[in-house]
Amino acid sequence: MNSGWRRRAARIGALAAMLCGLLGLVLLRLILLVSVDGAELVKLARVEHTSALKLAAVRGAIVDRSGRPLALSAQAQSVYARSAALLGRTTSAERARLARALGASPARVEALLRRGAPFVWLGRQLEPAKAAQVGKLGLAGVGLVTEYRRFYPEGALAGSVVGLAGLDGQGLSGVELRYDATVRGAPVKLRLYHDALGHQMLYAPVASDQAVVGARLELTLDLSLQALAERELRDEVAASGARAASAVVLDPFSGELLVLANVSAQADPQDGRLHDGAIQDAFEPGSTIKGILAAIALADGVVRPQTRIFCEQGKFRVDKAVIHDEGRHGWLELGDILEVSSNIGAAKIALALGARRYYDGLVAFGFGHKSGIDLPGEASGLLGGLRQWRRVGLATRGFGQGLAVTPLQLAVAYAAVANGGAIVRPYVVKAAYDSAGSAIFRQTPQVLRRAISPAVAHTVNTLLRRTVAGQHGTAHLAQVADFTVAGKTGTAQMVDFRARRYLKGRSVASFVGFLPAEAPRLVVLVVLYDVGPGHFGGLVAAPVFREIAAAALRGLNVAAPGPRFVEASLLGAVSEGAGQQASSAAGIEAADLSARSLAPAAADGRAPDFAGLSLRRALVLARRLGVTVSASGHGYVVRQEPLPGTSLSGHSLALFLAPDGRDGRPASRPSKTVGRANRARRRASG
Repeated sequence: MNSGWRRRAARIGALAAMLCGLLGLVLLRLILLVSVDGAELVKLARVEHTSALKLAAVRGAIVDRSGRPLALSAQAQSVYARSAALLGRTTSAERARLARALGASPARVEALLRRGAPFVWLGRQLEPAKAAQVGKLGLAGVGLVTEYRRFYPEGALAGSVVGLAGLDGQGLSGVELRYDATVRGAPVKLRLYHDALGHQMLYAPVASDQAVVGARLELTLDLSLQALAERELRDEVAASGARAASAVVLDPFSGELLVLANVSAQADPQDGRLHDGAIQDAFEPGSTIKGILAAIALADGVVRPQTRIFCEQGKFRVDKAVIHDEGRHGWLELGDILEVSSNIGAAKIALALGARRYYDGLVAFGFGHKSGIDLPGEASGLLGGLRQWRRVGLATRGFGQGLAVTPLQLAVAYAAVANGGAIVRPYVVKAAYDSAGSAIFRQTPQVLRRAISPAVAHTVNTLLRRTVAGQHGTAHLAQVADFTVAGKTGTAQMVDFRARRYLKGRSVASFVGFLPAEAPRLVVLVVLYDVGPGHFGGLVAAPVFREIAAAALRGLNVAAPGPRFVEASLLGAVSEGAGQQASSAAGIEAADLSARSLAPAAADGRAPDFAGLSLRRALVLARRLGVTVSASGHGYVVRQEPLPGTSLSGHSLALFLAPDGRDGRPASRPSKTVGRANRARRRASG
């Protein structure tokens, strides 16, 4: 008995010891779970029972240089649904009312709910009226959550620069994309609760984090000037029939962009925010490259300002190709070549430079690679390999055919001429500030390299003034009252880069210049793409330059230099400070139109005398008079209908051109009437 009891007691003791040991192990494991693995297990539990959706973050504001807003974020309501709850506790009629409140079809809402997802968005960032209607329905399984919607208070203004942000708060283009990490702010997370099997907990609340505002970006753009530039471009696109246009206004010393404007004939605000033609579209620069060619040739010692080049009387054969000038020119100095825009003179300078030196000079000016602007998607342009720069290719590149540049590249290159030879990096974001107003960063001017010496830059600056103010210059319509302008026109054939061919009868018209030429403050470039015949750069781009440049100078409070005296009429010299009317008259006189009696024609509708004018200058005169012109032949005007002094019936005029002037001499020489007028002006001015 005692023996049996002892055996039972031993078994009970062993069992108790085993149980105590197991309990000790459980306690030890519990201690380890709490003290060592606790945090990780809590995290795993949360992951199993919650999920999160990222909502649009509170993006920081984007403002212009004066603080005027271009992009802001505002609260908006988004509608979500717990599919099972909504389907199980509402009728189809109630869901149809929900669809109508959302502005969607009942079939679409039903399809979203029956996909099997426990959580679905029914509408994102709704208008306040729609969100209020949804809330009034009070349907089970439907909820509202606050998000932040991006909106642009100035509409499409500067849209290609500012860019676009998506529904989820991500930058898609422009500054919104380039500075997305800075302006986005901390993402807002929407947390959803469900059981261990992943089923949505019907009565679990939806929680969201507090929004953290992103940085505020201050741009270099001037909103008023940007608006004026876009308006002027839009008007000229409509008047000239251009497909699109771009304008750039650049501080030549700092690289700050005051204007980066793009306008399309097919206006689509969304496309305008996704594509920036001023930095992403390349075109053949045409004669605007001649100013850069002159700088490269002077820097390499190939020419001097007094070097005389024979321009072959308007026709020059290079291998099997023939290069033409608009007029028949003989010996011309470098300034004359720029003034009359001689293709032959430019081709001969390029041939004298040689492919390697000209190519290296263009690269030094920034062509063929990106400028480094702080915007996404910048194009590099196209110079082509040196194998393509054989004799004919080299000659045509001298007057801007066979290479492609972006508007921004061309503006930066002319900025180097204006600032004394330095290539500066352009930029559009001036500074970024956090929510407390403290600066995160500020942009500072950056000189990338030197393209030419200050002496060469000054010489080219002086020569380029003749294009605008010279007697035979091609850009008289670019004159700005009381200021000296230096620049160059360009009219190049429109290229279809995909088909690798020129478009017949279609051109790119441009003008690039800087002012005041004596102490440059601004570089302004205007490009019109895909214009028809007769729309030269000096005729359609130069007037837009004039309006933008004049407004920019007013905005910057740039004072005009002291009074200068110019030839304005046959009566003698007058001060340029006399006002816009005197300046306009001077521009017409400088265009060699002084002998055409403009005032009587404008007053009583009689036709002026167009004889001896080139087609370009005839079109300038006709534009001033508001006359529609049809022309036949080439060279200079030898006959017109109606005749000079007769009535302009219907404000239309027919011009007949021939290579020689009406007196049988080469058309490059002035007519007798113009010669007498020039002599009279010289006598009047002493």
